[in-house]
Amino acid sequence: MGRFRPALALTLGAVVAIVSARWLSLVVGRLQGTGAGEGRKPGWKFALGAGLRYLFVGLAVYGAIRLVPAEPLWLLAGLSSVVLGIVVEGSRDLFRERHKGRTVSPAGRPGSGRTGERI
Repeated sequence: MGRFRPALALTLGAVVAIVSARWLSLVVGRLQGTGAGEGRKPGWKFALGAGLRYLFVGLAVYGAIRLVPAEPLWLLAGLSSVVLGIVVEGSRDLFRERHKGRTVSPAGRPGSGRTGERI
C-alpha cells in the first residue's frame, strides 16, 4: 500500500482532533453562556454530551488503530497537528502584535531611533 496507510492514519487523527475541538468549543461556549441555549442552566443532558466527547475520541482512536494497526505514530501526529497549527498561528499573531509599528534602522537594529523601513 506504500504511503497510503500513513496518510490515512494522519488524516484519521486530524479528523478526530478537529471534531473533538469543535465539540469542546460548543461545550465551553455553553458554559460561558455564549452558545446555543444561552441563559439556561446546564443540566444532566449537557453533562452527558460533554462526557460523550471523551467516549467518541476514545472509540475513534481505538477504531483508527484497529483499521491502521502499523501506523500509531502517524495517528498521533494527526491528533497533534491541529494543536500544533493553533500554537503556530497564535505565535504568529503574537509576534505581529509585539512588532507592530516598530521601525528598522539602516543597520538593521529595531528601535535605534532612526527612521527606516517598517517591520
